[in-house]
Amino acid sequence: MSPFPNPFAYRRRAPGRGALRAIWWDFGAFLCWSWLRLAYGLRRVHRERVPKTGAILVISNHQSFLDPLVNGVTVWDRQFTALARASLFVGPFGWLLRSVSARPIKQSGGDLEAMRAALSELEGGRVVILYPEGTRSPDGSLQEFKRGVLLLVKRTKPTILPMGVDGTFDAWPRGRKLPRYRGKVVCVCGEPLSGEALAALSPDEALAAMRVAVDAAHTEARALRTAWMGASS
Repeated sequence: MSPFPNPFAYRRRAPGRGALRAIWWDFGAFLCWSWLRLAYGLRRVHRERVPKTGAILVISNHQSFLDPLVNGVTVWDRQFTALARASLFVGPFGWLLRSVSARPIKQSGGDLEAMRAALSELEGGRVVILYPEGTRSPDGSLQEFKRGVLLLVKRTKPTILPMGVDGTFDAWPRGRKLPRYRGKVVCVCGEPLSGEALAALSPDEALAAMRVAVDAAHTEARALRTAWMGASS
């Protein structure tokens, strides 16, 4: 599978977005992918599982500030909207985040404006990346999921694409100002879940099903990374 998407298929990849924004997004994604490959040898596994069309809600474990870059270049064929911590949207970096369609969200979970933006993206047949843990893991393990993700599932019933990332915690854990430039990073796309099926479950059942799917993808990513590092030592 080619590491790069077709830049001329932007109408399929990001319905409703213009060509200039799509080109800018791809340029940024290429820079991120190049850096992650050079710094951490990024491996993206099962990218064929990313649906070619339709609304997708990507849910992933959250180990590090690196995760949105890793998830983004893994789902690169579909340009996405990320919900990021509101405090990041300041100065030039804030402008950059907004230019690639990121939206601020308050950690308190009560930011209806950000959730409305996510709903709008999904209703338009686009892609949203969300971290149901709500914040970065303190130790790299998968934490409990917050219930905010259920609103997006119930309202829009998108395809749910679980992802698992491993290695970003070692590269840039909480409490560290800058990343370490060593180690390996793996991102695994899990089997897509039906939004219709999840919406028919009780809230607790739906949340548990999504967490199990992300945990399985994370476990696979961790196993692949462990074997990779063992083979290279």
